[in-house]
Amino acid sequence: MDSRWSPLAVRGFEAFFRPWRDARVRTLAAGLPAQLPRDVPLLLAANHVSWWDPFTLREVQRALRPAAPFHTVMLEAELARRPFFRRLGVVGLDPASPASLRACIRQLRRLLSERPDATVCFFPQGRIWPSFKRPLAFRPGIHLFARELAPLVVLPIGLHVEPLNATRSTVFASAGAPIHMDASLDPAALETAVEREVDAIHAFLARHGEDAPRHWPGPRGRLPAAAAMAEAR
Repeated sequence: MDSRWSPLAVRGFEAFFRPWRDARVRTLAAGLPAQLPRDVPLLLAANHVSWWDPFTLREVQRALRPAAPFHTVMLEAELARRPFFRRLGVVGLDPASPASLRACIRQLRRLLSERPDATVCFFPQGRIWPSFKRPLAFRPGIHLFARELAPLVVLPIGLHVEPLNATRSTVFASAGAPIHMDASLDPAALETAVEREVDAIHAFLARHGEDAPRHWPGPRGRLPAAAAMAEAR
């Protein structure tokens, strides 16, 4: 079954879901680019640490392209249990099936041809792992998405969730430099870029502890590199 971004369905869902989510987690983003080309798709590629991650990247997309469609790639088995998500632009994928991968790419290609300003959210790890896992072990399919959907901009994002001293957890999201590409993507380089942002979050938390939100640089600010933070301690 094809997915379709329905602005009405999205508004209805988020009217109820966002207040519920905001009572349970808050999102702190950093490194978001001030300018992105509006006529090419945006691919958000991140490590996968929690159930909240697609909604975290939706907040990132809201800061970058608030009026554009947002498509998340989700396991087909999960999407089958929540078919309403197809109206929110979610596209299903069975990583073990080459046919499913081809169908997913066809859907995304069609959706992006209709709205070249759309954003695609993808988690190359394929499942949830703690943010300290090394290597992150990105699956090879990410380069197929990039090749088949090019031209596009890839934004590597590191994610980490920390309870700190509040009853609701804090989701930290740090974006690296955008990768402007036409037809090829080095999966190892992308994994390194995401890992660098995760390491920067860890180093920032190691320095500031429960005061990290107070020192957070903000959406357009950049986190210092992990090595620089280690030298400053």
